[in-house]
Amino acid sequence: MASRFTLAFPLGVTIGKWTRVFAERQPGVELVVTPSDDPLGLLARGEADMVFVRDADADDDRHLIPLYTEDVVVVTNHEHLLTLEEKLHLADLAGHARVEGAPSEALMRSVATGDGVALLPASVAKALRRKDVEAMRLEDGPVSRVGLAWPRDAQHPLVDEFIGIVRGRTAHSSRNPDVAATESEQAVRDAKAAKAAKVAATQSARAAKQARRAAAARRSSGKRPRPKR
Repeated sequence: MASRFTLAFPLGVTIGKWTRVFAERQPGVELVVTPSDDPLGLLARGEADMVFVRDADADDDRHLIPLYTEDVVVVTNHEHLLTLEEKLHLADLAGHARVEGAPSEALMRSVATGDGVALLPASVAKALRRKDVEAMRLEDGPVSRVGLAWPRDAQHPLVDEFIGIVRGRTAHSSRNPDVAATESEQAVRDAKAAKAAKVAATQSARAAKQARRAAAARRSSGKRPRPKR
């Protein structure tokens, strides 16, 4: 069994609950946990065995299983006009300067000084929070997808063990990582299908309600007024 296992993760992703379990189950393995602005770069260069990533997909070089999504929020100076809005939509950001770049303390300083607003995953905004910066939810904002990736070639022998921990499997169960990746991809497809079905059902219910209202209106308009006695 390999004596060293290296993980990398981006800002805002909390992995302690999984690494603690791994350390308990594999006491003889040196677990190296590395924060990184470019986890996929570390994976491609062979400097990490598995990486947590944002808004990435599987490709010819790597497997990837989706873990969760989180809201993207807008961050502004705490006295910005947008902070007066009870609810914010993406359209409300039109005409306001944007601060672009990788999430960092420098970016937040720029936001704090009033250079513009920025969009960040909620956990990243929390990790970089400042007293003079406000983070606000967007009613129709995008989401940030967090996943776990590992190489298709030269796969570390403990990859399956870590996938099992992330999935909540017990120490006595095992699963092939290729099967896990396939099942996760199927889960994503199933979730999308369920969402589409829910939207269709909502639209159907709305159409039926409108039809009932129209029928009631026709019946009402067809009634003759009763003569007064």
